[in-house]
Amino acid sequence: MGRNSQQRRAQKKRRQDQQERLQQRQRPGTSGPQPPRNNDNAGPDIERLVMITAQSVQRGGTKDALAYGVKKLLDLEVSPPTEHGPRAVATKLLRGHVARLLDAGWQPADLAHYVKREWTQRAHRLMIALIAAQSRDVDAANRAPQAWLGQLEDLGVYDAKRAGLVGGQGDIVRAWAATERLYADEVLANLLQLLGLVQMAMPMSFLVDPPSKWSASNRGGLPKAPPSAPIGDVDAKALKLIRALLAKAEATTFEAEAETFTAKAQEMMTRHSIDAAVLASANKGSGAQTGIESRRVHIDNPYADEKATFLSIIADVNGARAIWSPEPGFVTVMGFPVDLHLTDLLFTSLLVQATHAAAESTSHDRRSRTPSYRRAFLLSYAYRIGERLEAAKRQTSAAAAEEYGDSLLPILADKQAAVDAAYEEAFPNSTTMKRRSLDAAGYHAGRAAAERAHIGAGEAISRGNR
Repeated sequence: MGRNSQQRRAQKKRRQDQQERLQQRQRPGTSGPQPPRNNDNAGPDIERLVMITAQSVQRGGTKDALAYGVKKLLDLEVSPPTEHGPRAVATKLLRGHVARLLDAGWQPADLAHYVKREWTQRAHRLMIALIAAQSRDVDAANRAPQAWLGQLEDLGVYDAKRAGLVGGQGDIVRAWAATERLYADEVLANLLQLLGLVQMAMPMSFLVDPPSKWSASNRGGLPKAPPSAPIGDVDAKALKLIRALLAKAEATTFEAEAETFTAKAQEMMTRHSIDAAVLASANKGSGAQTGIESRRVHIDNPYADEKATFLSIIADVNGARAIWSPEPGFVTVMGFPVDLHLTDLLFTSLLVQATHAAAESTSHDRRSRTPSYRRAFLLSYAYRIGERLEAAKRQTSAAAAEEYGDSLLPILADKQAAVDAAYEEAFPNSTTMKRRSLDAAGYHAGRAAAERAHIGAGEAISRGNR
């Protein structure tokens, strides 16, 4: 029997079972399970069963355990569903946990990424609907800081042009289920799976004020147009040019051309970092840690640990610090804005190059198309790229020292010390990732590919500084 035919038969059987249960409840005198009407204990019983089933899913329970819990809960549902039924209870619990997490250090983009990474696109769309509903509950359109609104806009929950929220009204689960074309048992199973995921999530460090800290209005908190060259940040025009240069470096098939594009981008970003440090030092009224920020970079599967290591190496070279949170799947990067920009842009560009190099390395030998080979390839690539970036940094700093004199090295040392101190204060209990045994062939192939990567090091940068 074909897979599609099996799925159709299973769906037909589910519909028949649901109809039989509903008909039983509607016929007087039947011995089947009756819906809990006017029973003070029914609500707590349903909530307890919802929570137990959701917890069993999160703790590695089998599909049979989920199916058993869903069947028991469907037996307690009425048609049409009421506010005391299993679906409504699961939805209420979900909304409560979403509100809890968004007030405990999580941001909208973090939650959406977490769900998409751990479950499915379908669950991701449900989470976005829940975020939209929570945003209406806290009046995010009129109270949230700009960084929060930017994330809501990226998720399609906030319309910046009309300064209003999108979605999150009415019965959000019913609307989502209709769009996904789900049956009652599928709806409940998805709710329980998502509930099991979010109810186990722990608080995070605060990077943006949570809803409980928002003022009555965000009108005075929205940023004005930035100056052309703010201290510690990158000029918008320069940033646009740098992105364009890196995009050309990734797209071209000519190595010399790619080297030129990436070298110019590296030169511009590195010089921005040094110049910003000198300007900040010259500003008598600013403290050593003025301007240090933290950002989260979401890491997708597969090979998330290796990608996080890659990002950490690039961050270290460029004066930032990074910490990997494997469960939610993001790296928190801390440093000055110009260095965060540099780290983000280089990581994105070099990860694209690493992915292409890994695909090319395994295209001619099926024996190398294994997870262990690709993990070793990516780690080796990252380590070698780190060495090359460090060499480029030394050359650029030496060229800058000729311009600024002996005062530059103490300025850069103070800047790095400030970042390190802020990092230790924010993450006092951080630990080093355990080393793994690596596939030797993948390791050597990754190192060789890193030698060919275009990072803009060497004479191209030196020439640009003359």
